[in-house]
Amino acid sequence: MNEVLATGLLYAVQQSDLQGQVIVGILCVGSALTWSVMLTKWQQLRRVRKTGVEFLKQYRRERDPLHLFINHDEMPHCPYYNIYRMGAAELSSQLGDASLRRNPVPGYRAGELLPTDAVASDRGTVRIATLRNALGRAIDAEILLLEAHLPILSTAVQGGPFLGLLGSAWGVMSVFGAMGQQGTVRLGAVAPGISAALAATVVGLLVAVPSLFAYNWLAARVRHQIMEMEDFADEFVASVEHNFPTD
Repeated sequence: MNEVLATGLLYAVQQSDLQGQVIVGILCVGSALTWSVMLTKWQQLRRVRKTGVEFLKQYRRERDPLHLFINHDEMPHCPYYNIYRMGAAELSSQLGDASLRRNPVPGYRAGELLPTDAVASDRGTVRIATLRNALGRAIDAEILLLEAHLPILSTAVQGGPFLGLLGSAWGVMSVFGAMGQQGTVRLGAVAPGISAALAATVVGLLVAVPSLFAYNWLAARVRHQIMEMEDFADEFVASVEHNFPTD
């Protein structure tokens, strides 16, 4: 059955005129591009989820929200870490001497909290609004990376059927024009042209339908990931409020 359909589609494309073949070619290129985007985004989201679980395990081992920043633990391919790094850098800057936090005072070990009175007297208070702004900028940067190339799938969903319809309409117009010139209506003469015209619509749907399902699934996963990143930012801010004096 599949071989019959594939053979029929190939025959229909071969019977198309130059304009129809160009449209089918464009749709085939679009299909290859959309499948490439699907696989790339799936791998990206899988990597984000895996590295996110590993980062959260490390982050939640200690009470001090700066212990990873102090110990130079880096996970550059993890969105959670990139958000954390921006927030930790802003927090360290507000506390006064970032180098002091990375080279603790005598008796202070990495991952161990300084006394609250020492923090208040030596480094002042943390401005939560400024910290939230820094975290928000980091989240926005990660959102842009997560949503990159998704518009390609959206465009394929909306444009694929219309481009296929254009090829079909063009093919049907050509068939009726040829019939008018010849003055005859024979099934053997009309059928190849009609099948060639419909081929563009079929290819357009083959591009749009997988893109539609993939776009909906990927968009849902991206929204879920964004919510988790925002939850982590709130968790980081809550930890800062618990461990440092704030205003």
